[in-house]
Amino acid sequence: MGRGQDRAYDILRQRLVGGHYEPGTQLREEQLAREFGLSRTPIRSALHRLVEDGLANADAGRGVHVAQWSEHDIEEMFQIRILLEPYASKLAAERGGDGLIDGLRGCNRQMALALSTTGSGAIELIQEANRTFHHLLLDHAHSPRLRGILDTMIDMPVITRSFHLLERDELEQSLHHHQDLTLAVEAGDGELAREVMRMHLRISHHRFIKHRIAWRRPS
Repeated sequence: MGRGQDRAYDILRQRLVGGHYEPGTQLREEQLAREFGLSRTPIRSALHRLVEDGLANADAGRGVHVAQWSEHDIEEMFQIRILLEPYASKLAAERGGDGLIDGLRGCNRQMALALSTTGSGAIELIQEANRTFHHLLLDHAHSPRLRGILDTMIDMPVITRSFHLLERDELEQSLHHHQDLTLAVEAGDGELAREVMRMHLRISHHRFIKHRIAWRRPS
């Protein structure tokens, strides 16, 4: 993969996650090629990767458009998670066993290892460790109703890709929250798990909004 494609993909991904473009905006190859000083081929490849990421949609004959997540959709998703995921964490701490603890510890090790490296794939490893951590707690809550509501929200692309917007100290703080949650699970303390998850999600919400504002296109 060429450096030009990598650069275009990285910048466009941050723009899409950050809300730089309005939902539904067409991403035009020719215009972006001029902006980045590249041919249309690497731009086309970058756009294809964004579609695979779930951050854009491709329609035959209509081109590639920014995925339709309004600010209301994102805010509602955060508020539902803040209401329900702490309860799922409480249930997991009370119902989970050694398998859950081992899984959470493994996610924390993966995140810590990725934070200690500077490779291009570090953020993807952190992103995957985070996703697995949250799904493990949801799985061990043993609540089909909570799973039905939260499963897709945890994987909402515009949120999962937000790790590419975060500063190193913010990523380290996220790991500390996960370690505190793991401690609560190890102790079987459901109320502590609920409190830590609620704090974790509220801080994540404020971080995300801060970065969205910073990346938004000036009006």
